Order: sequence, then C-alpha cells, then structure tokens
Amino acid sequence: MRKGLQTLTFSFDEPHLTHFGGMVLMQRFCKCLKLRRRLQRSVRLRHVHGEYQPTDVIMALLFAIIAGLRRLNKTEVLQYNGTFLSLLGLTQFPEQSTLRRFLKRLSPATIRRIVRMHDQLRRDLFALPHPSSSLIFDIDSVVLTLYGRQQGARVGYNPKKHGRRSYHPLLCFEASRQEFWHGSLRPGNAASNSGVIAFLHRCLEKIPSTIARSRIRVRADAGYFSGKFIQSLEKQGLGYVIVAREYRGIKQHAHAARFHKLHFGWEVGEFRYTPTHWEKPHRFVVVRRPLPDDPVEAKQLTLFTFKRYAYSVLVTNLDMGPWRVWRFYSPRATIEKNIRELLYDLPMGKIPTTDWVANVAFFHLVLLAFDLAHWFKRLCLPPEYLNATLETLRTDLLVIPARLTRQAGRNVLHLPRDYHHRDLFVRAFQRASRLRIPGKM
Repeated sequence: MRKGLQTLTFSFDEPHLTHFGGMVLMQRFCKCLKLRRRLQRSVRLRHVHGEYQPTDVIMALLFAIIAGLRRLNKTEVLQYNGTFLSLLGLTQFPEQSTLRRFLKRLSPATIRRIVRMHDQLRRDLFALPHPSSSLIFDIDSVVLTLYGRQQGARVGYNPKKHGRRSYHPLLCFEASRQEFWHGSLRPGNAASNSGVIAFLHRCLEKIPSTIARSRIRVRADAGYFSGKFIQSLEKQGLGYVIVAREYRGIKQHAHAARFHKLHFGWEVGEFRYTPTHWEKPHRFVVVRRPLPDDPVEAKQLTLFTFKRYAYSVLVTNLDMGPWRVWRFYSPRATIEKNIRELLYDLPMGKIPTTDWVANVAFFHLVLLAFDLAHWFKRLCLPPEYLNATLETLRTDLLVIPARLTRQAGRNVLHLPRDYHHRDLFVRAFQRASRLRIPGKM
C-alpha cells in the first residue's frame, strides 16, 4: 500500500473551486427556460441601494435549494464558492439575514405573480417532449412540525409530534408526468379536506384547453371522503377514486358484498350505497385479502379487518371493473414519494422565518425548485431518470467537484478524470442547450 502524504502545505488562493460542478446543468437549463427574465417580469420590488437585485436573490435561493442546502443558515458555504457564484453571475452569495429580509419584503400580490409565472412555465412545457390527452390529479396533505413562534402555527393533527404546533399544506401532483400542480400553505389546525373544493377549482383553472374534463381523474385517500367533495367532482364531470372511511354502514355492505376470487388469493367485489347526508347511492369497490404477516403493511393497506381478511373500500364513478379500479388507484402511492422528497431532499419542512407571508413565499419557491428539477429530468435526461429522486440526481450529476478556468478565451470547467457519468453529463448539457420552449413568456 502506498504511503499517504508525508509533508503538506496549504494555499488558500484558488477562487474557482466548487462542490457543485454539476449545477452548470441546472444553470444552462434555467437559462433556456428564460427563468431570470420571467422572474424579472413577475417580481417588481423597489431595489434598495447596496442590496442584491430581487431576481438575483430568487435565483440564488432556487439554486441553493436544488443543490441540497436545506437551511438558510447553511448557505454561507456558498459565499466562498467561486464557480457557484460565477454560474449565478454574482460576486458574493447573499447572507442568510439578507435572504430572510428579502422573503419578508415579498407581498401577497408578488407571491401570486410568482405562482402565475410558475403556472405559465408549466403550460409552456406541458407539450414537451410530447403532448398528453389526459390528467390524473393526486391530492394529499402533509404536516410540517414547527419549533418556533411562527405566525399561523396551530395545534392540530400531528401523528409524530402530538401537541406540537404545525402547518398543514394541501398539495396536488399530476401523476402521469409526476409534476407538482398546485399547493396551499394552511395553519396546522386545518382538517385534511378544509378548502379542498376551492383548491380543486384552482387546479382545474390551470388545465390546458386541449384536455376535456372527461379525461381528468382525481385520486385521494380517506381524508377527502366527503359527500360535498364528491358531489363537486361529479358536477365538474371528473372521474374519481377515493378511499372510503370506516363507517358502520360501509363496513356492513363490504362484508355482505359478493366477491370474485382472483388467482393469487385476493378477492374483489362491489356494492351501491348511500352514506348518511349523501344525495344518492354511489358505487363502492371492495378488495379483501388475507391478513399480511407484517402488521405495518397491514395498517398501510387496510381500511379495516374482519376475521382473517383485510378490507379496502373505494368509492368511484369510473366505468371499469373492480380490480381495474383498484389497479388504477394503487399507483397513488407515488405522491408519498413526492412528499418525502419535499420534506427530506428539499427544505419544505425547514420553515425559515416567523412571518406567515414570508413562509408562504418560501413554500412556493420550494415547489418551483421541485418542478425545475423534475422538468430537467423529463426534458434533458434518459427515461430511466424520470422516477429518480432529487438525491439521486445530485449524486450522479449535480454535486461533483469541479474547477473553473479560462483558457484561450474560453471558459473550461474541469471535472474528475474518472467520473462515471461523463457521457450522460455531456448529453444532458447539450439537450439543455438545444431546448426550445413553445409559447410566449
């Protein structure tokens, strides 16, 4: 074995080293999206002398979030990261106090303009790489536990930190493309389905005119099992599959349903039933299966148990067989992956200020960063990366050592000699550079 270095001296004079060499891919992608220009048209704040331009601060926040810095007080590492600053076009990265002060300057009207810019960008990218003729909306909520004195923090349902104050945002993702669609930050005491009807209307407003309402379907868990919500879905002409709640009448009808046995031991059936305060009978699909040996798995997949079976009950208006209804609903678990990514790979759970409006602004910037990373995967990387997590994207492409130099009048980014993904890296950069976005800004 070779000996390690025996003597070593230090020289702190290299201005263009970085841990985040692969962020040049995101920089080139955002440049082709004309993101900076879009933000300039959306964020019209009075520039304070001596401070950063508002667009520069937002771009700095977005790049820091995508790079994996999960707290504002961790961004100080970027203040001496020369290549990262060169990508942003900054001479210095904003301090955490500057970032927080900027978030507090954003008004509700400015936040709405940022959200509209995000929506317009989604519409412009919708037909790439190929148009879609249908949409599947997955709706869910998540508890963000808080530890300070944040405005809007309330004590509500909190499965992990009982009695702790929280926020309870409502989120919608489009399943076929796995992109974020709409979100709303709410106080922690909001029920899962609080405001869900108005929330759904906002989701529908963002749908391209080329997609008929009959081609839109909604999936949700038992937290959204409500006669008013389902009536609203039907009035809108939408298809839906929603998990039923454990009500006595539903359990009785589920036990009495006529089941058809499948070859792998599961059984499916259906019944029609009018829950209390509902206007008319609806179709319910029942799936029952032998109780799993793993109690955790049994809890996750089961509405209730009876004797040796675990039962799941879904209410639907889809015109398909019971087993196909179940198969259509099952992939909704993808939304759990998206929410975990927002919590653990992105800083949605790391609320940065005590001010409600500032936290709403941060919430929407995190969701914009989520979509930017997703669009990059969809438009610049091979299909096998579409389901990759942001952490995988960072490990393979974004967080790699690099050094920026200038040779013969050209900028040269030096990357590791034995880098395994060099061909993928070059192809992604070329695709990002050639990207052409339809539509008007």
